[in-house]
Amino acid sequence: MKKYLVSMACVLLAAMVLNGCASSREKAAREAEQAERVRAALAERHYKIVVNSMADPSETDEKRSPQLLSTYRLEVRNDSLITFLPQYGYNQILSEAGVGWRGLRLYEPISSYQEELTKKGKRHIEISVENDNDTLIFVIEVSANGKSSISVRSRRRERISFAGQMDFSL
Repeated sequence: MKKYLVSMACVLLAAMVLNGCASSREKAAREAEQAERVRAALAERHYKIVVNSMADPSETDEKRSPQLLSTYRLEVRNDSLITFLPQYGYNQILSEAGVGWRGLRLYEPISSYQEELTKKGKRHIEISVENDNDTLIFVIEVSANGKSSISVRSRRRERISFAGQMDFSL
């Protein structure tokens, strides 16, 4: 009876170890698939980033505001940039056409688009957009899992930062 219990314990232990290995392989496969989806979307220049938090302009980048309640986004479609992003504080006071209390709403052609791979394996993207009133530079950092940070610089406004996740339900 004792041999039977010991052998059953060994079988259960082996099953748990094998199940753990299968789970880690599945997780690695999911991560690889997600990284490929991110790479393909960036290569096609057709992607959407859903923004879920915004840095308070009066604070540092490390201090993020609570989750945003509305659906804000930044979208790149080949040669156009479409944004629906919030703006608060000093940014709102200085804003003019296309931005302001409505937020940063743009549908503009892209003036320049530069992308490079950083040493940490992230994609660093700089997008420049010009409208009648201003030149906006969007600096986007995208990791392999789709987590993104967006920093918007302007000639006439303070820098403002956002964080979000790539959305593949285009």
